[in-house]
Amino acid sequence: MRSTRTHVVATAFLLAAPLYTACAQGSVTALATRIDAVRNGRVRLTFATRPGVCGNGNGWSRSRPGNTNDSWGSRDIEVSCEAGPARVVVVRVDGETTEIRTGVGGRWRADTGVTDLGNISAKVAGQWLLHIAEVGPDKPAREALSAIMLTDSLDGAQALLRIARNEKRSSDVRTQAMFWLGEVAGDKATATLDSVAYEAGDREVRKQAIFAMSRRPPEEAVTNLLRMSETLPDRELRKTAIFWLSRSKDPRALAWIAKAVENKK
Repeated sequence: MRSTRTHVVATAFLLAAPLYTACAQGSVTALATRIDAVRNGRVRLTFATRPGVCGNGNGWSRSRPGNTNDSWGSRDIEVSCEAGPARVVVVRVDGETTEIRTGVGGRWRADTGVTDLGNISAKVAGQWLLHIAEVGPDKPAREALSAIMLTDSLDGAQALLRIARNEKRSSDVRTQAMFWLGEVAGDKATATLDSVAYEAGDREVRKQAIFAMSRRPPEEAVTNLLRMSETLPDRELRKTAIFWLSRSKDPRALAWIAKAVENKK
């Protein structure tokens, strides 16, 4: 019964969301149906990754202009990092999705107990992940948000913003949505993050918006963090802006902090 309800909710969501074309709706609904058909077990999905993503079969790394991820360790060691594909395992228990595991590159282990759906359209897979992030339980929702970062051909900025502003979702899910919004929203990110930081609402989500702003390209980040440090009405949020400003190592930031310290004498 729970599986049936989940599928009905998924179908209603897909029909209502403006992101989906009629063609895509059918594809995503078909994918949801295939996943929902597995009551207990694991389901494998494989799809193309967005540019800048690579992995070693388990973990993954993403780079973007002006912000290279060096999480693979020492710069003196050449690390093998494959450009794809994304490999997602959906864990199903009693007709519900309870976990989403993500890797990039590597090869699937031989396992006859797994339902392998093969290569899936990256856009369709991403839209299914967005649905889980919007309405699923907290754990798979957070994991889906991370997996969305891998997905090629998907503009999920509006859905991420809806999640971040949805007060019915947990603070953990909303703050993670805000974090990833700063990564994927491109030129629209600055205005979006700025508006969330200043609007009334969950302080932790607003803090995450400030952190996400700090990860934008330096010119955007420092300019906006300087203004936030002076004009945010919430003292705790101003302290958050100053904290991330101090991590920027930008001369403007250092000059502003030095002046603030002098004025306190």
